[in-house]
Amino acid sequence: MNRDYRFDIARVLCMTFIVAFCHLYAYIHTEVLAASVIPWCAVVTSACLGLFSFTSGYLLGSKYCFKNRQELWIFYKKRVLRVFPLFIAAAILLYLIGFNNSRSSLNGMLCLSPFIEPRPLTLWYIPVILVCYIITPLVCRKGFRWRFISALIVIFIVMALGVLFPSTDWRLTFNMLFYLIGLVSAPYFDWKFKKSPFIKWLTIIIFIILCAITQIYEPGKTYIRLFAGFGVFAILFVSEFITDDIFGKGGVMTSVMTNISYASMACYMFHRFFFWFGELIWNPEIQWIKWVYMAGIVFPISIIISYYIQLGYDKLLKIIPLNHDHNYS
Repeated sequence: MNRDYRFDIARVLCMTFIVAFCHLYAYIHTEVLAASVIPWCAVVTSACLGLFSFTSGYLLGSKYCFKNRQELWIFYKKRVLRVFPLFIAAAILLYLIGFNNSRSSLNGMLCLSPFIEPRPLTLWYIPVILVCYIITPLVCRKGFRWRFISALIVIFIVMALGVLFPSTDWRLTFNMLFYLIGLVSAPYFDWKFKKSPFIKWLTIIIFIILCAITQIYEPGKTYIRLFAGFGVFAILFVSEFITDDIFGKGGVMTSVMTNISYASMACYMFHRFFFWFGELIWNPEIQWIKWVYMAGIVFPISIIISYYIQLGYDKLLKIIPLNHDHNYS
């Protein structure tokens, strides 16, 4: 599959917003941004993570069509090895620095946090995407009809869990929906907005309505999910136009953006530790100086370290004969 640079741009935009603005804000102002300062931050954050989920589903759905048990076993082993060990390392680090307590950390590492509380802060998303990986072989089989019906059954079951068991995380439903949209549509829908824009946006409107419907068991959050659902596709739309300006020319900028995209998942998992360590080294009291220090020095260094963490880990994985590729999936 040819590399689709739209997803590199989208990942960089989303990771930068979540890590370098949304999460970093609390280190500067000691407040929770989404809850007490800028209400729309919750919408943008949800959209960014929904885009990550959609991208994972789309790329895996383009690649896989399970036909036997061997393919299923290789898929599960590959997914677990690519994500789980780094997640465990990040969870242990955040526990050791006191960011998450032992109960929430354990729930996360056992992938129980999408269904029971307490949930680990920041790292809650990793168990959610791992649950998405679990259902992938159930959906990615045969043709479109099978994928579509299977996806409807899966999302109905997840919605039912949310209704029957209030401890179920609504974010599981939201991210599962966009993962399934990517998974089902991948072989049949290119999601390029410059071609047939009317049909694309009509389809998106239908998905956004579906996004709101899946949140009926939490009425107070429905409008947030509705706008966040639009945001998922808006980020992808913006990324498509930026891609021509950056990647069409090649050169250094292309290399920089692809490398940041490559480091994005590791940076998301470990950035809390990097910020904690950055404060440990120097914690200026003047806000604008701290912004410059944390956003201009600590964050870029975090990306560089995350890149080499991911690179070193991928080289380690090459020892295991699983026919690894190093695209986004």
